[in-house]
Amino acid sequence: MLEIELKARVSDPETVKARLSSFMRFAGSFEKEDEYWMVPVVVSSVPTTGFRFRIRIEPDQTTITFKEKSYTNDIEVNNEVEFGVGNLAGFRRFIEKMSAQQLYTKQKAGTKWQNEDGIQAELVCVKGLGYFLEVELLFDEFSDPSIQETKARLMKIVEQCGLSSGDVEPKPYSQLLGVPRY
Repeated sequence: MLEIELKARVSDPETVKARLSSFMRFAGSFEKEDEYWMVPVVVSSVPTTGFRFRIRIEPDQTTITFKEKSYTNDIEVNNEVEFGVGNLAGFRRFIEKMSAQQLYTKQKAGTKWQNEDGIQAELVCVKGLGYFLEVELLFDEFSDPSIQETKARLMKIVEQCGLSSGDVEPKPYSQLLGVPRY
């Protein structure tokens, strides 16, 4: 799955929520706890020091995600692979056997919205950071979408919420949380 997203800082979440409700369909509330992990890799063909992945814990499911992430200005482009885990304790034992190390956690709560064009918006409160509007479009892995066209579509949603390009936050949450680079 290919995910193209951007996020914007929000100072007045009630106004943003009211605006979202005027042009998007409410898709529910959520709470997510994300754990970010790394498995050390000592293979010369792997250009990093480790393989990173996320465990997302929600009240009704647990999802593992690993991705290839890139940035084009303030747009995040992720090529993601996700799968569910029915036995989190067993999965934790499995990754411990691989010497996995937990890097950091992030907690988010908020509301989800969707429009008829497939755009998803989340108004989230990230613990320790405040409110953000996250807007994304998902594509199948064989798509080759225009980044600029997608950015324009996502920015239109941001602007309809009363925010501007100056509110767009280009840094990933890990940097905003002060997580050291590994």
